[in-house]
Amino acid sequence: MAFRAAALTLSLVLPSAQVAAQAKELRIGVDRRVELIAIIFKLAGSEEFSPTHLPQYSADIDRFFGPRRNHEAVTLARGLRDRYGVAQSRVLAIPIRLTDPPELKERVPFDSSGGWPAPPADTRRFVEAARRFAIDSRANDFFENHRALYDSVNGRIRPPLEHAVDLAWFAPYFGIPSDQMFVVVPLLVAAEGNYGPCMQPPGTLRECYSIVGNTPPDSTGYPKYDAGMAGLLVHEFGHGFVNPLGNAHRAEFERSAPRIHALVAAAMDLQSYPWPSMVNESLDRATEARYIVAHGDSAQLRDFYRGQLRGSWFWTEELATLYAQYEANRNAYPTFAAFMPRIIVYFDSLPDRVPAMQARYDVLRPKIVSLSIANRSDSVDPGLPEMVVRFDRRVRDDGWSVLPVLGPSGPTAESQQRFPKFTWRAVDSTRVPFVIGKGLDSAGTTFRYGLALEPDREYDLQLGTPHGYGFRNVSDGVPVAPYRLRFRTRPTNASLKP
Repeated sequence: MAFRAAALTLSLVLPSAQVAAQAKELRIGVDRRVELIAIIFKLAGSEEFSPTHLPQYSADIDRFFGPRRNHEAVTLARGLRDRYGVAQSRVLAIPIRLTDPPELKERVPFDSSGGWPAPPADTRRFVEAARRFAIDSRANDFFENHRALYDSVNGRIRPPLEHAVDLAWFAPYFGIPSDQMFVVVPLLVAAEGNYGPCMQPPGTLRECYSIVGNTPPDSTGYPKYDAGMAGLLVHEFGHGFVNPLGNAHRAEFERSAPRIHALVAAAMDLQSYPWPSMVNESLDRATEARYIVAHGDSAQLRDFYRGQLRGSWFWTEELATLYAQYEANRNAYPTFAAFMPRIIVYFDSLPDRVPAMQARYDVLRPKIVSLSIANRSDSVDPGLPEMVVRFDRRVRDDGWSVLPVLGPSGPTAESQQRFPKFTWRAVDSTRVPFVIGKGLDSAGTTFRYGLALEPDREYDLQLGTPHGYGFRNVSDGVPVAPYRLRFRTRPTNASLKP
């Protein structure tokens, strides 16, 4: 998956005998294959590999590999992204199908059924160039120079995960033999993204990965990991079981899922989920809920469902409740595959019901009661020192309270009609005009943004996000509905028009 909210903390602690048994099915550690391919795509400008909590490591990458920015592998990576949409999880589908650098031999043949993210000829060409990149850049020297970092990360992540995730739960729940190897890979190149690709080399176990972005470091400068990652890993491991089922029934889901997706497209697009991925995510999130029921408590489950609603997964609780019928009737449904027709029928019912689910949730949202800059204002004073937002109840800010609106630059037909006197130009959406030093008042109902506006400039911003980040009410975390704010500042020394 492309983006995941903070992992749910599970209180499960496994007995030592079970930890020892499942250690045979769990591999944990920094993976040089993953680091190398992510570095190549980082050099190619793939934005998902830019954010980091490890600035020194990122600087080391730029210094060591920067001279290779024009290498053929980097150029081909850019082409894979632009031509075939190879980004995020599709990038990380590549290294897990290869051996360690610099050899990078294919473990799965370069053919259309191998799970590679691009046609065989293009994939082979990129991998051959990546092999040369590894040799030309002496990538293994870089990895050896950072062995202390990798060893520290491996030592920190293994104990909490081995004791917090019950891998033995999955195979019996789905009614299939345990033929999978679970692999946890800390991705140190970037902080964003948590990915769950699976693959199966011929004649071996299926490997299901949880590739997790780097976490904020502690006072020693090394990333810290704890049992709070358990929910994230349960989610990613679950994909190894549900994705084959969702993919096998794609034709049946196509009756309903595109219509469901259209109703929540803003949230799904921000989370990088087209409708087939939305189906698999839905199946997996309901699985995660049933795992919590089996291992957690009511408070954890309640928090989990709240998080689902914030992300516009309005049907997760209903779907998880349907899974309970599967659990109670294993004689009729010996495997989860046998239960899939019931799930397909449930999805068929959703397009007509999701609008009502959305409406019920919208009633719970905090409301913006006033905004000191009117939406679509065309003559805002560039010297305005602050913008004030008032809410109808106490809220908190999780750090995503305002974002630039990304997308094609230039005016829409609606904008041209609304502001006919504008001399329209492209919008620089990457610049957010807010400065640090303002925030919520003591009552928690008024937020003051310090401003740093420029004259004669158009701004297109959004308060909150469709996938549930930004301002939330204090009592239960329900977010404000996304609010789009567009305005333009006056030119310097221009008089304010009536």
